[in-house]
Amino acid sequence: MPIAPFLGPLLGLIGIFESGRHYRDDKKDAALAAINDALIETKKYLEEGGGAKCADRTREFELAKLWSDAAVKARHASNELAARLNDKSLYWSD
Repeated sequence: MPIAPFLGPLLGLIGIFESGRHYRDDKKDAALAAINDALIETKKYLEEGGGAKCADRTREFELAKLWSDAAVKARHASNELAARLNDKSLYWSD
């Protein structure tokens, strides 16, 4: 499964943080760290599957939690970004 089409739009939204100077740095840092954690764990999970459809529900629920945490933290910067991150959470929980 190619990772770029799956995560590409998300990476483009990270630029929102750079344009929103009125947000506190610690909230931006926490959101970016949470997004990075979710992104890295998602990549690892997909790579471990070797291109085959992965089916480890325990890991998928962990990914859903990571994306949900990122959504909560990103809401301070962008409702649109938070909604997209929440969609990622729902994807992995389904």
